[in-house]
Amino acid sequence: VFVLDKFNIPVPKEFIPFDENKIDIVLVPLLVCDKKGNRIGYGKGLYDSFLIKCNENCIKIGISFFEPINGIIETEAHDVSLDYCVTPTSVYSFQ
Repeated sequence: VFVLDKFNIPVPKEFIPFDENKIDIVLVPLLVCDKKGNRIGYGKGLYDSFLIKCNENCIKIGISFFEPINGIIETEAHDVSLDYCVTPTSVYSFQ
């Protein structure tokens, strides 16, 4: 059973708390990324605040309908970049 959170995103009504530091892989939805793994998501910084809590070896995989752009996306100190991005045609590595 899902309920809408304050951002109108469906989330589980009941869940088991967990330690983010134990997460090894995170799939990150996004609008676009650049060829360095910087990304533009859907705003609000939700994934940045979550990813910073994951262990330092956590693999961050972006999921995008579009290929990475050449231009560098402006970043801020709190932004977390991707390790990989999967598009409909390719898998990109930013390591």
